Amino acid sequence: MKLILSIGLFLLAFASLSFSQPPDPRDSIILESKTVAPGFYLGSSSDTAAYLYIKVFITNKDSLSYMVLPLLETSISGGAYATLARPRSFLGMVSPLTNTLRYYTDISYGSYTSTSPDTFAVAAGFDGVDPSTIEPPNVARKAVWELKFDSVLFAAGSFELDSTRIANLPATFTTMAPVDLTVNFLKSIITVPSAPKGDLNWDLAVTFADVGFILNCVFFAIPPPPGSSACDLNCDGLSTPADIVLELNAVFLSRPFPC
Repeated sequence: MKLILSIGLFLLAFASLSFSQPPDPRDSIILESKTVAPGFYLGSSSDTAAYLYIKVFITNKDSLSYMVLPLLETSISGGAYATLARPRSFLGMVSPLTNTLRYYTDISYGSYTSTSPDTFAVAAGFDGVDPSTIEPPNVARKAVWELKFDSVLFAAGSFELDSTRIANLPATFTTMAPVDLTVNFLKSIITVPSAPKGDLNWDLAVTFADVGFILNCVFFAIPPPPGSSACDLNCDGLSTPADIVLELNAVFLSRPFPC
């Protein structure tokens, strides 16, 4: 059994898999969907923290020894996108949320370019010498992993993470038998909303932090993340001290913008 788990994602692709039957409705992988502000993680490249985390939930009728998750990341509107976290190792790209499905890990990111569309895969199983790390059956959704991304582009719109095949291998559960099973899949849709008027750092709120951005924009021609046009708060086509006054009124007096 230990040997079976350690063969890795690429050898699994050449195994004799039997996926002729449709997935059992009790076997599923569900990816979290959410709305997120654009931004990036400022840590060093050796850090395993991230800016964006997307939970991976499962339901499974059998005890599991291994799970393979190949994904297609695609921008579907507005140029919104996120880039995978570094380092590009299992723990660099995944935060395990349980003591299961975190051993004998494998990853595939050789085709990942940080531009849409991208593909990558992660896989992990149980510790062959520790039965307590076997994933038990789950009737209700259980969060097992969080996928990690270093940055979300400053572009309003949406992107998705959908199931795909890598080396002809689909999303797969491996039981203790061992038997490989295809699964039902619910993709993730991540929405990056447009910045509201006066939100110049795109944190989806108008606060004192935005005052510094409009000062830089007006006096030093340094555009904020949403672009220089976002500094034109009175809609006269220019970035002037009049826009600074409007920003201050919005932040400190909660006054609406005139346009």
